[in-house]
Amino acid sequence: MELQRKEEEKKKFKSGVATFYDEFSGQWEHIYESDHIHHGFYDPNSTEPLDHHSARIRMLEEAIRFANISEDPTKRPKSIIDVGCGIGGTSRYLAKKYGASCVGITLSPVQAERANTLATAQGLADKVSFRVADALEQPFSDGKFDLLWSMESAEYMPDKEKFVAELARVAAPGATIVIVTWCHRDLNPNEESL
Repeated sequence: MELQRKEEEKKKFKSGVATFYDEFSGQWEHIYESDHIHHGFYDPNSTEPLDHHSARIRMLEEAIRFANISEDPTKRPKSIIDVGCGIGGTSRYLAKKYGASCVGITLSPVQAERANTLATAQGLADKVSFRVADALEQPFSDGKFDLLWSMESAEYMPDKEKFVAELARVAAPGATIVIVTWCHRDLNPNEESL
């Protein structure tokens, strides 16, 4: 009985996430004026433009730099998974940057369809594909990917340990796993907000 209840809760959670992103992804794409529906990296000391799109690309480049992902053609990633891919902006960016194949997964059928449409429109359908899949039960063989990317989706995973275990399972030996997630801390006594 308990197992059945947990399975029902899991199905309800996944359905709720899918419905939420089905309903709001189009609005975010319009508001953000971008196929990147994640936060940006704003460096006040930068001489580069501080517009939102540039900041989102800067966020990707900062994560790439931090993870020390090689630009060397013999060492750069060849097979990428983007977990929680949204409408696929990051997947397409990484595929173009590295000349790699990339699979994006999302719980939202609307996001997967939009991401595939954008990949086709940008001439990347042979390199990038998107599908509905659960990050906690990925439909891929062990050791498949040499770059595993999760941009602002880990915080929504109901079982963080299982999420990381799934990433490790589908990671090829020597793969790089990049997880960019929201974090917060308690306020110090002299702070009113962060």
